[in-house]
Amino acid sequence: MYIKSLNTLDAATEREIREIYLRCKEHDNLKGNLYLDGTVNFNKDIKYLFLLYEENKLVSFLFMFIPTKEEAEISAYTLPDYRKKGYFKRLLSEAVEELKKYDIKDILFVCENQSLSGKECINSLGADYDFTEYYMKFDKNSNVLDKADEFQTKFYIPDKSDIKRLAYVSSQVFEENYEEEIKFITDCFNSTNRKNYATVLRDDIIGIGSGYFGYEEVAIYGLGILPEFQGKGYGRELIFLIVKHLLENGHDNITIEVESNNIRAFNLYKSCGFAIETAFDYYRKPVKELNS
Repeated sequence: MYIKSLNTLDAATEREIREIYLRCKEHDNLKGNLYLDGTVNFNKDIKYLFLLYEENKLVSFLFMFIPTKEEAEISAYTLPDYRKKGYFKRLLSEAVEELKKYDIKDILFVCENQSLSGKECINSLGADYDFTEYYMKFDKNSNVLDKADEFQTKFYIPDKSDIKRLAYVSSQVFEENYEEEIKFITDCFNSTNRKNYATVLRDDIIGIGSGYFGYEEVAIYGLGILPEFQGKGYGRELIFLIVKHLLENGHDNITIEVESNNIRAFNLYKSCGFAIETAFDYYRKPVKELNS
């Protein structure tokens, strides 16, 4: 048994990982999808993939999404025949050592709601439940776009010259640090899997959103309208405009995630043609409380 740790992902390794994921998905009746993009991690040197091999066969892996130093989201999968052998904890030990090098504060363990084996592993670590996100998928047969009113705003695909404007909107919407938003948005532009979108009113960018182009789907994320323009229907327009653009470009498997306690956003997405596919539970534990 040996472990590899990586900060980049090649095509051959990605195929190995996806094979494990698909077998786990079938065995555990999972409904979500796997995201392996490390391009927006706050530090490009940090190792975010940990692979465990038995006799040169990949049997378990751990992935970390680390956009800021505040927390790392961790997902892990082990082939059914190789479970209960301590492989997840071996991988986690390696990951914790890496996180400590960069002073990451917390770990968020991500587990699809119906994965009993995943919850068992997380509970054994003493992590505390933090929140749940609904994973929603756009229903192509909902006909919501046919009922959409004439748009007041215009759809806009920004380029790198718009980074400061996008960062300003993002910092206002999500109450984040402006400089950190510049870095995150720049990383999105430099990623081959991510695209930025905006909505414009009288030549001003008032809303933003992004798309992650995964293996099987496009995940919409980072949606927001400037506070002074909220409550006027512009958020709904932004969703419709992005969905319309994706459909016109041949992407009909479109998803979005929303925290279960964000009733306003959940109802908005539902009214825009999205329906719950599954739920992901998040469990938090400080890195310093995990033994490496």
